[in-house]
Formats: sequence, C-alpha cells, structure tokens
Amino acid sequence: MLKRILWLVIVLSLIPGLFLVSQRIRTEGRQRTVTLIMDEQALASQAEYYGMTSFELGQHYRDLGLNGIAIYEDTVSSYAAKDEIVMLFGSSLKSEALLNQLTVPDLPSDSLLLTELKPGTLDALLNKTLQKPEVVSFAGHDWYVFQGVNASRPVGSRHETINQWSEAGWDIAYRPRSYPNMINVGADYPPEAHYLIYHGLQVAGHPNELDDVVKVSQNYITGIIEGTPQEGMQAISQKIPTTRVLSFNQDYINEKLSPQDLVDKYLLAANERGIRILYLRPYIETQQGDMLENTDKMLKLLTETFNAEGYKIGPLPTLEFDYHPSSVLRALSSLGIIAALILLAFLYPGIWGLVVAVAVAGLGLAAGKFDWDALALIAALSFPVLGYGYFSKRLINIGLATVISLLGVVLLAAVGSDQEAMMAIKPFAGVAATLVVPPALFLFHFALKYRRPAAWLTDFWKTPIQLGHIFIFMIGVLALGLIILRRGNFPIIGATEAELAFRQWLSGLFVRPRFKELIGHPLGVLGLANRDWPEWIRGLFLTGGVISQATIMNSFSHYHTPFLISLQRTLIALILGLILGFIAIPLVRLAIRLVKQWLASASPTKLA
Repeated sequence: MLKRILWLVIVLSLIPGLFLVSQRIRTEGRQRTVTLIMDEQALASQAEYYGMTSFELGQHYRDLGLNGIAIYEDTVSSYAAKDEIVMLFGSSLKSEALLNQLTVPDLPSDSLLLTELKPGTLDALLNKTLQKPEVVSFAGHDWYVFQGVNASRPVGSRHETINQWSEAGWDIAYRPRSYPNMINVGADYPPEAHYLIYHGLQVAGHPNELDDVVKVSQNYITGIIEGTPQEGMQAISQKIPTTRVLSFNQDYINEKLSPQDLVDKYLLAANERGIRILYLRPYIETQQGDMLENTDKMLKLLTETFNAEGYKIGPLPTLEFDYHPSSVLRALSSLGIIAALILLAFLYPGIWGLVVAVAVAGLGLAAGKFDWDALALIAALSFPVLGYGYFSKRLINIGLATVISLLGVVLLAAVGSDQEAMMAIKPFAGVAATLVVPPALFLFHFALKYRRPAAWLTDFWKTPIQLGHIFIFMIGVLALGLIILRRGNFPIIGATEAELAFRQWLSGLFVRPRFKELIGHPLGVLGLANRDWPEWIRGLFLTGGVISQATIMNSFSHYHTPFLISLQRTLIALILGLILGFIAIPLVRLAIRLVKQWLASASPTKLA
C-alpha cells in the first residue's frame, strides 16, 4: 500500500514538474538567431599574406555571409607596434642616455616607460590604473614610469578602428583584457560594440571591481565561452545579459578541421547546446590547402546550412535566456524525487534499504550542497534503478523502465533547471556519478534478491562453471567495459571511422543518439528475453540496460542542451537500441544452439 502511495506522489509531482518543463521549452524555443563573429587578429594575419588589411578582407567575407568582427582591447605593445606611443624599458633608457651623453635618470632597470606620440593616447590606461605612474622628463618628452616590464598592460580600444567597422554596419564584439589592480573597469568600453567576450581566463575587473563590470555590461551581451571557465563570470552572469560562445583553437583549425568539420561542429553546438555566437577564425596556414579558398568554403557552408536549419544570421536579441522558475513549483516537484528515493530503499531487504537511501542522499548533499542540485542528483541516481528493479520479469518491461526514467527526467529538469544551469555556468553537480552509481546499485539489488552477500560468495566458490557461461559472461563484461571506457569527451577508447560515419549519417537524419544507449538497450533486451540463462549472467546484461537508463538521465542533466533535443535523442536511441536488441535475440539463440549441437556431436577421443 505504501509503495502505491509513493508511486502516486511521483505522478502528482509531475503536474508542477511538467508546468516548469513547458516554461523551459518555451524559453528555449525563442532562440533561433545566431551571429557569425570573426577574430580580427586572425583575420589580419591572413590578410597580410594577400597584401590586404583586415577590413578589406573582412568585406570580402561579408559577401559570403560573415556579419560580425571581434576586436581586442589594445595593449602597450600593440600601441607601440602601430606608432601610437613609444615604449622603452628602464635599462634601455639608461643605455640611450649614456650613448647620447645625457643625464642618466634614476630609474629601476626593470621599469616600463611610455610616452605619447599623440596627446591623449594613454588617457584610458591612466584612468584605469590604480597605482598612478611617476612622470619623468627625458629628451624633451614626458615619460610615464610603470613598475615591471609587462607590455601586455591593456590600454583600451583604438576608436578609429572601432568606428571604421561600426560605420560599415558590422556586428561588433569587443574583447577586454584582465589585468591586476585596475579601476574604472568598463569606462572605456566602446559603445559601438554589441557583445563583450573577455580575453583570457579572467573577467576584466576580477576580483575587486566586478560591481563596475556589472554596471557597464547592461548595454552589452556578454559571451560565455564554452570550455573556457573564466574567473569572475559566475559572479556576474546572473546580473547581466549573456549568451554562449563556441570557438576553436587556431592551430586545431589549421591542422585538423576541414570546412565541413567546422560547420558540423557549429551546427551541433547550436542545435544541442544552445550556442548563439559562432566565433570564427580563418585558416592562416596551408596544411589543408589554400587559406582563402578554405575560409570561403567554410563561410558558404555555414550560411547555407544554418539558413536551411531555420536559423536567422544577424545581431542577437538583448537577452538569450530569461528563465527563473518558481521555488514553490520546484519544491512540489521535489516531492516526487523524495518518493523515488524511498521506493529505491524498498528494493533492498532489511537494513540494506536504509543504508542505500542514506548513501544516495548523502552523495546528493555532498555534491549539490543544500540546494536544488542535491535533489536533481538524487533523481538521476534513483530513477534508472527503479524501472529494472521493480519490472524485470518480461521483455515488454523495457518500455516501462524507460517511462519511469522519463518521469525522473521531468522532475530532474523541473528541479535543477535555472538560468545559470541552462547557460552552463553552473554545471550539474555529481554528473560523473550518474553513469556509475545506478548500475552499481542495481547489481547490488539483483544480488541481494537471491542471496545474502556471504551466501553469494560461498555459492560462487563451490558452483561448477561451464565454459559456455563464461563465454557469455565475458561478452557482457566486454560490452559493459566498452561503455565505461567510452565515457566523457576524451574517452580511453575513441570512436572508429565506421562509427564516426554512422554518427554523421544519423546526425543528418535525426539528432545523434548516444553510444551508451545503443549498447545498453540491446543488453537489457537480451537479459529480459533469456530467462533460462543463469541469474548471474542475466544480472550482468540487465545492468547494461540500467546503464542505458542512467544515460537518459545523464543526457537531461546537461541543462544547456534544449529539452526537446535531449528527448529526441533519447527516443531515437530507444528505437534503435530495441531494433538491435530484437535482432540480437535470434542470433544469440542460434549461436548457442549451434555451439551445443557441435559439442554434442563430438565423440570422446580414443586413446591409442
């Protein structure tokens, strides 16, 4: 009776859960604009080979669909290289004085001295410098003396350059630089820019001037670079307009990525991870052929592909996500997660149920603290086990197990989704555990269902083992091992060329399913269909099915992936996995029958 009440609580908790999920889907559905932003420094490097300026070459690429340019904040060294200022080190200035028989200034040799060639050039630098520099006169010029010889000190934007691109109608991203002890951060950000994409591993103004950053950022969209955590970003991201950026390392582009590869990766990122700024770099080396032709091809393919997918290419709206779920609805949804945790405990006999429930709850709290993240992790660890734990008698129950996982998906998304999570600023707490803990819990449940741990050890030690069972067991172990070793973005065992081609084919037809589900679902089918196998073999194959259910939860824990994309991926993987599983049933049975016939036909070897 209590179990029925708990299942009822889960069903009722879906009402607020589905309301929150529908809100999230509506928010995600409004984002169908992308902007193509090209790195101006890389563009200038390519332009030099053709005797052009970056602006001239940019106009050529604009005809192919490029609409934006990313311009870096200048540094002391870049200003000096373009004859805006003169830069000397203290040691060099002393040498100049001695050679010209002038009075040697009393300066540290490791100091940096700057003088303007045009009045006002260094105003932005002086305005943002906390420790004001000493001024000395030498050779008829006033020199600003800075401690140290770091020529990467940021000096602001070159207004003439910004104006040139702006007046031509380009969508401009400005790339400020971080530097210690800056003040008045953002006061010199160009109003012509539409986006701020911070250079390096820190937000400018981190850690002491982030309030200034928040104030000046309200009129810009700040880019959050995928795969590049920047210190200070999490502190400001909830207070400013933001969007997500995808870029690739220049060397990686030159050496590894063809135009088609780049387009495929950008499209996948836009569809599945909500990327809206496609940060481009042109080819600036010839490993893959002509630089200009390859860049032309990339841009043509990008515009054609994204237009065909229904995207608009142009300036982004002011705010990408404005999703702030109701705390009351999240709390009501969480009741279903607590009910699932109690149902998980009922799967185990005696004190073991309490031990498991406390361990799962403790893991959730350890990873997610006293926050919604803890409940989301508990959901991801509990629901994959419930389906196979309560319904592992008939083959048809694989569908029921998936339904139960999808119930957990709704509650996980309802409780865990918020603006920070959807922007991938706050990653899912304990994501690695979602693929490891559920199969371990199921194996433990399956073992305790038949014997106590001590009895299992005794029986295993005494039971005669058939080589056929060992063979089937090893196949299951190899399949599970392959699933585990293929975890993460950089797996120990990478994808084969055939699998990559298969993925590409699937991506062209549907959303690409996950490898673990394409292996796990067939293993679950075989475990449910062959009830005459020894239980220790069935348990191994059913654990593969649990891994596929855990993968479903893991997919939806990547909140930056649109909910409907994850749902499509799950359903496609389920259909393909069931097809593969049902094909495997007669093949496996035939193989076992043929082996048995072959063994039965063998006659004992006669001794001479």
